[in-house]
Parts: sequence; structure tokens; C-alpha cells
Amino acid sequence: MSADKIYQQVAAYLKQSIASGELKIGDAIYSENLLCEKLGVSRTSVRKAIRLMIEENILVSRQGKGTFVKGNGGGVLHNALCLVNHYTRAMRYDVTDHYYTDIIYSTERATREHEMEFQIFSRVIRTAEEALERFSKLKFDGLLVDGYFQNHFEELDFFRRISPNLVVVDGHPGETGLPVAAPDTKEGFRLLLGEAVRRGGPVAFLYHDQQSLHRWRADGFRAAAEELGVRAEWLNYGQNITADNFLNLDHYLLIHDTLRPWLAPEHFGGTIFCSCDYGAAKALQVLKRYGYHAPEDFAVAGFGGVGFSCYTEPEITTVKVDSDRLGQKAVELLIDQINGAVPPGKDFLLPVGLLKRDSL
Repeated sequence: MSADKIYQQVAAYLKQSIASGELKIGDAIYSENLLCEKLGVSRTSVRKAIRLMIEENILVSRQGKGTFVKGNGGGVLHNALCLVNHYTRAMRYDVTDHYYTDIIYSTERATREHEMEFQIFSRVIRTAEEALERFSKLKFDGLLVDGYFQNHFEELDFFRRISPNLVVVDGHPGETGLPVAAPDTKEGFRLLLGEAVRRGGPVAFLYHDQQSLHRWRADGFRAAAEELGVRAEWLNYGQNITADNFLNLDHYLLIHDTLRPWLAPEHFGGTIFCSCDYGAAKALQVLKRYGYHAPEDFAVAGFGGVGFSCYTEPEITTVKVDSDRLGQKAVELLIDQINGAVPPGKDFLLPVGLLKRDSL
């Protein structure tokens, strides 16, 4: 029998021992000598089988201690969680908006409340291969993956090769097969649209589709509008622009050029829903430039509930997303995965609330 077939036999024997419960999560596997004697194979074949199972995330090697069984839903082994920030997150810190920092602090706090160590990884990752290489020496039981990675990778499945236990934080559940913790955008826009229905008049949705977070909010708006029977005109200020150019352009100019044609007499008394509070603030600037008043001429609503939304004139009616709570629930979902308490594909949708202010 070829050497390749022999090491595969060794791997199959170990996998069967795990499946039968003879070897449990966290157990040290049989010694090399015992495997060689029991299966009548060489030490080389045993080591090749173990390397294969480490690559498959079934086993984990701990220097100076041995090789142990690892797996989804089998319990804590390293007593540590790791938050993988997209490297651009540092550029999104804002003294007027602690939405993102709240996610970081709450994931750390929740991890430590479960008496586990917290790690944070913020280095540049451009390819799946680079991610696998950078994480090869890190030890943890599960990953919290920044949803911003969905803007740079078509699929995030490669993270499963790093850890079988993971949750995407503030991502788009419809764009990945991985479990996601995200705000309930449909419910948020249902609350906002209820205000618009009572007000009456035309409805527009001002958004862009360049980022997964905004596409998730657009999906939520569409679902809520269909449920309530509201017809809306969609105003995409990110269309026909590459992702790189979009990040470097002045979004006020994009919003101005997209929104201006809609500000026509037949739309007076209407409501402009925005996919984020930043867009809503810029929409208010456009209204002011042309002498319109909110909410008398056009009402405006945002999404997110970020800090500066109450500093505009008028203050922005918006959906409050408790990002601190989102980070906490992401950790709880991940720990439940590690302990086998929930299916590995389970998502979590965070309940949201309405912040009723003067713009709507």
C-alpha cells in the first residue's frame, strides 16, 4: 500500500475514535508509539496524518504539551477568543461616534466576564492565504470577525480554516454562510416607515450599495416597505463608482447630485429615508442649501443612532442600534457555539428602537 494511503488510514482511525466518543474534545490523542504499534505503520505516516488533521481544524498542537482534539461545539480548549478587526477600522474612529469602539469594548468585556482571555487582531489581511499564515501560531477557541471584511472578500468561509467556531459581527447575514450578529434592519425601518405612513406623502430611500452594512440596511428597508405596502423611489448615490473611488470621494457631492432631482414640487411633504445617519445629515445640508425646511417641506430619517445625530438642526429621527449590546450578544453566540449549545449556522438579530426627533 502506498505511503499516502497509509497516512489516510491513520487519519481515518483517529476520526473514528473522535466520532465514537473514545477521544473527546480537549483530550490528548494517542502517542505516536501507540499508534505505530496498534496500526502497524511508520512514525512518518502517523505524523503526516496528524498534520493533515491539524490543517483540517480537527486537532490542535500545543507546544510542550502534545496534540489535542479540537472541534465545533466541543467546549473550551485555549480559554481565549479573538476579535479580528478589519485594518480600516482604526480610520473609522470618531470622537462624535462611538458606534465601532463600543463593539470592541463590549466584546472584550463580555469575553472577560466569561473568564476567558481576549485577543484583538488588526493587521492588514488582503488574501485568504495571508490570513491563514498570520493566524497559524495564534491559539484561541473562536473568532469574532469584523463584518467590514465582507466589503473586501466575496466569501468569508476561509475563516473556518482558522477556527471552526466564529461569528461575523455587524455583517450582512444574506451575503455569507457564516453565523452573523447584526441589527434587525427590517424592524428598524418598519418603525420609521410607520411614522411616514402617518405623515403621508411620497417616500424616497437614499442609500449606497458599496458596503455590506448598507446593503443589509437596504434589504431591511425593502422588506419593511413591502410588508407595509409603501412604494419608494430608490436613490443610490454609490452607483457607477468603483469601491476604491467611492471611499475617496466627497459623499456630500454624491448625495447632492442624487437627491437634488427628487426635490421637486410633486414630492413636497415627502420623506427621505437614509441608510445611515451620516447620509441623513448630508441630506439636511442639501435641503438647507436650496431653502427647504425639515420636516415641513421634506422629512428626513437616518439609521444607526450615532452620537452626532442629535447635534444637527433639526435633530435626526433615527433607529437606535445598541452596538455595545451587539458586541456582547456576538460573544454569547460564539461561546454557545463553542459549547455546542446552538447550531453553528445560527444568526442573531439585535432588536432596535426608534429615536423620534424633529426631522420626521
